[in-house]
Amino acid sequence: MKLRQKSYLLTVLLVAAVLYASMFFLLLPNIRTAYASAQARALGGEKALATAADRLFINIPEELRPAYARGFAIIDSEGAAFAIGYEDETWVATEPVPPRTEPGTMRWITSNGRTVLAITDSLSNGVWLRYGLDVTDEVGRTERQAIGSVLICTLLTGGIAVVLYVILERINKPVERLAHELRTPLTVIRGYGELLERAKLTPEQQHQAASYIVSESERLGEISQKLLTLADARKNVFRPERIRLSELAEHLKTAYPMLETEIEWDALTADRALLLSMLGNLIGNAVKASAPDKPVRMRATPGTIEIIDGGSGMTPEQLRYVNDPSRAKNPSIRRGLGVPLCHEIAALHGAALRYSSKEGEGTTATIRFSDFTS
Repeated sequence: MKLRQKSYLLTVLLVAAVLYASMFFLLLPNIRTAYASAQARALGGEKALATAADRLFINIPEELRPAYARGFAIIDSEGAAFAIGYEDETWVATEPVPPRTEPGTMRWITSNGRTVLAITDSLSNGVWLRYGLDVTDEVGRTERQAIGSVLICTLLTGGIAVVLYVILERINKPVERLAHELRTPLTVIRGYGELLERAKLTPEQQHQAASYIVSESERLGEISQKLLTLADARKNVFRPERIRLSELAEHLKTAYPMLETEIEWDALTADRALLLSMLGNLIGNAVKASAPDKPVRMRATPGTIEIIDGGSGMTPEQLRYVNDPSRAKNPSIRRGLGVPLCHEIAALHGAALRYSSKEGEGTTATIRFSDFTS
């Protein structure tokens, strides 16, 4: 995993941790308040019933107590079920009897999708009280609030992750393009530098090599500036001029000596640095795709420039990808980062880049200019 990918992943995880922790600490007091309120209601209701039951049963003569051996259970308007009776009662109540707990304790009991706060209390004269408060609604509201908060945090994390990804792509895309585009001129500069260092050249050859080094150095500065601002200020970086294609072809041959050219188009109006970048990418890809003994050709006719390789061609699936600028980064194409960049540069010139290929017969990249000067 690349460093920028690790940084992105760690940043998203940190954002998620902060959001979920904040949600937890904000939600925790509400949860505590809801449960404390339910417990207070249950204790208050049970205490009131216990007081009333004590007053009722304490005045019953002992000889009449067997008549009250059968307990009864009802549900009041607050959703509280309670049962009162002696230890040996037989229940005939039609209402649900609250569950029994240890005397003086409170328990949260969940059954059949309902949540009940159950309290058992021992009264005077062997009478006991079972009390159960249905708190399903309170618990449900708290659970829904918690689930809603989790969903909101998840959506926020996802949104921040997408925004961060887009920002990083906008920052990283020009840098990747720049690194890709620097390779060709740096190769030329290094090649002619080594030639000047190791070979015995005539003064004329030395001057020509030095001229190429200066020319490629200037191109480095120009193309780096354009690529770094291409996505945000297309109009500002596009500086068209009249370019003679024969001279352009000769310049390309310095970087690609194996290139064969057929120029039938005199000149066109274009941005020199961007046009050189596009053609250099297309020729470089063609050289990589071609067999060592197969030539790479550049053919220019009025309104059209073609780059023809001597490779094995592309599959229909690969061809669909290279002809779609939004999908041209597919790693199976092996045509490099320059493919989407070439589409973008062609569009800046009012042109369209289109690949045609058959397996076993090579590939042709065609640039058609809608507005050109012959």
